[in-house]
Parts: sequence; structure tokens; C-alpha cells
Amino acid sequence: MQASSPCKAQIGNRASGVALLTVLFILVLLTTLSVYMVEDEHLSIRRISNHRDAEQGHQMTTGAEQWAAKILERDAKENSIDHLNEPWNSLLPEVSVEEGALRAEIQDLQGLFNINNLAPGKDKKWYPLFVRLLRALSIDEGLADAVVDWLDENQDVSGVNGAEDPEYLSLDPPYRAANRLITDVGELLLVKGFNETIVSRISDYTTALPESNTKINVNTSPALLLRVLTRDILPEATVESLLTGRGDKGFQDVETFITRTEFAAQSDQVEPLVTVSSRYFQVRSEAKFGRLTSVLLSVIQRSADGEQATVVRRRRGLS
Repeated sequence: MQASSPCKAQIGNRASGVALLTVLFILVLLTTLSVYMVEDEHLSIRRISNHRDAEQGHQMTTGAEQWAAKILERDAKENSIDHLNEPWNSLLPEVSVEEGALRAEIQDLQGLFNINNLAPGKDKKWYPLFVRLLRALSIDEGLADAVVDWLDENQDVSGVNGAEDPEYLSLDPPYRAANRLITDVGELLLVKGFNETIVSRISDYTTALPESNTKINVNTSPALLLRVLTRDILPEATVESLLTGRGDKGFQDVETFITRTEFAAQSDQVEPLVTVSSRYFQVRSEAKFGRLTSVLLSVIQRSADGEQATVVRRRRGLS
């Protein structure tokens, strides 16, 4: 009987060790579960906070968009000339709001060349202007043919640099030419010959409006576009005099612009390309709230009579 005592002691020690390990395992499990629950709660709080910040940013940018539309409506009622010294061009520098900041700016899209003007094909009006723009930017002029084919409604290839469905369907992955107006200049990345560098270089001078044959507002256009209005690209010094000629209130009518000496003997060519008023504008609204920054890009179209400004396109983002 006495010989069994060591065995009992060993069994008791083993049982105590198992119990201790069990307790430790349960303690680790409970600690892990507690940490998981705390982290999950933090994630839930962060998720709710981000949703709140995003929603607040959305409301702020939407409000800025509506305000911009009202400014553009009021501007049209006051005058029919659009230039860079009008109130819409200094809409809203950054202002502080509770827990964040808001800023908004308006850009006259008709101060740029509308890529969709090429949709009718290789005409004698917009196609040569786009070719000159590419030349002035030191970009292959043959890309103009590829853009025409991307936009026009037929499957006829325009010159050696054009491309229609057969060429695009041979790519991996395959796709078809749009054969319609585009909604963003970035879509040119799909067009034969274009890449990010080229699109970036032309984006400062081009836009994509929801119609074709929109004239260029000479009161808001960049200098390079003024240079390519004529058959021979104007020298930079000549364009500087045009920019100075805008004055504080811009050119008041097309006649005043085209009869300047810089366009000697070329006024008939320039007149169909230009205007001194605009119907399309882009509003960029940026709201910083909490941890998020909300950005809203809105294309606004002013009615022909200027009575109404309507949002025709939106693009939203978060950072």
C-alpha cells in the first residue's frame, strides 16, 4: 500500500499540470477574444466615422455645385460676355468649416478644344485646328486620324493612321471603336497611338463636351490655342499681344477679335472657330472633413438664353 503513494503523487501532479494548462489556455483564449472584440469595435467606429465624413463631404461638395450653378445663372443675366475677370472665376477660395474645409473653382470648358468636334470627320474647320495643336505640342499629327475614326459613326479608316473595329478587335483584350461622342479626354487612352504621356500633354488644352461644333472662347482660352487658330501657327510674341488685348473685360465681340492685325488676311478662317461667350463650365468642389477629402467634378451647361444652369455630368472621388 505504501508503494502506491508515489504513483498517486505523480497522478496528482499531472492532474494539477493539466488543470493549470487548461486555465492558461482559457485565459489566452479569453484575452484573444477580448482583443478581437476591441479591434472589431474600433473598426466599426472607424467605419461609421468614415461613412459620416464621406456623407458630410458629399453634402458640402453638392452644395458648392449648386452655388456655382446659381453664380453662372446670375452671370448670364448680367451680361453675355464671359472672361477671366468675372466672379465665377474666383468662386470660393478655401474656407474653414466645422471639422473641415471647403473650396470650389469653375473652369470655362469652352476655353478649350472640344475633342468631340472631330466626330463629323475630317472637315475643313476643326480637323486642321487639331492637327495644328498636335504639331504645336510636338505630338504625331497622324493621331488626329485615329481620333476621327474613334468618334465617327462609320467603319471607314481615315488615312494610314486611322483605326476602326478590325484593328481594335485584334488586340488583347479586344474591344471596338466607340463610334460616338466621348465623355472624358481620358478615353483617348483606348485610341490607337495614344498613351498616358500624350493624353497628359493635351489635357490642358482639350475637353469632351456632350455635343460637337462648340466654338472656342477667346477670352478664356490658353495662349497655345490662340496660336493654332490660323493656318500658320502664330509666334508666341504675337499671341502675347492678343492676351494683352483682352484687357480687364475681354473681347466684347468676335468682330473685334478677328479684325486685329495678328489675323491679317485670315479673319474668315478664324471667325467660325471662336466666340466670346460660353455655355459649358466645369466645377471642381473639394471638401475636407474628418479624415477624408471628397472631390466632385461637375460639368454644367447653361441654357441658350442663360436662364438655367444644369448639371449634365458628375464624377466623384475620395482620398
